[in-house]
Amino acid sequence: MSHHLIKRLSSGERFFHWINMLSFIILALTGTGLYARSTYWLTFIFGGVDQTRFIHHWVGLVFIATTVIIFFMWLKDFTAPGEDNIVTTIKGYLDKNFEGPPAGKFNAGQKLFGYFAFLFGLVMGVTGLAMWFPFAVGRGLQQWMYFLHNFVFIFFILFMIVHIYLGTFGVPGTWRAMTKGTVTKAWAKKNHAAWDGEDV
Repeated sequence: MSHHLIKRLSSGERFFHWINMLSFIILALTGTGLYARSTYWLTFIFGGVDQTRFIHHWVGLVFIATTVIIFFMWLKDFTAPGEDNIVTTIKGYLDKNFEGPPAGKFNAGQKLFGYFAFLFGLVMGVTGLAMWFPFAVGRGLQQWMYFLHNFVFIFFILFMIVHIYLGTFGVPGTWRAMTKGTVTKAWAKKNHAAWDGEDV
């Protein structure tokens, strides 16, 4: 069976992706808990408001670091030219019988998501640090930091929901890459025909 598999993600790539994903989930829960009194009940999961704020701050640093690491780790693949585009990628997701141009290691949608994740991660990081150290910026700027932090978070979590869906149920066989680092040759041929993966 091993000769039917292709290596897609190294152990290092999976490690940083898992840490990034878990930190995002923790940040989403702690951030929502701190957002308003109506959601404070979530802070009890983490030991109260003060402990939740402490966790949110330090896990935020982990998320920023892993976001940057992952982006530059895959930058070569994100910038690689490809025949596919975002339109054909979306059509492929919506219609399983649609055959668009072959994609490389990452299709146009994944590349776009990578850029957005990096940009959103930086915005969340900068605004979060400004909120963590309020005396470092003026009151007016701090209010904008709160607005941007909350505004970008809404889009970020929507993007993540779609990302998680496509990585599990949306494109069967993809989850294997996150857990075992490999995909089947059939999966690679169907979803990334222009990618020359290394046989296991």
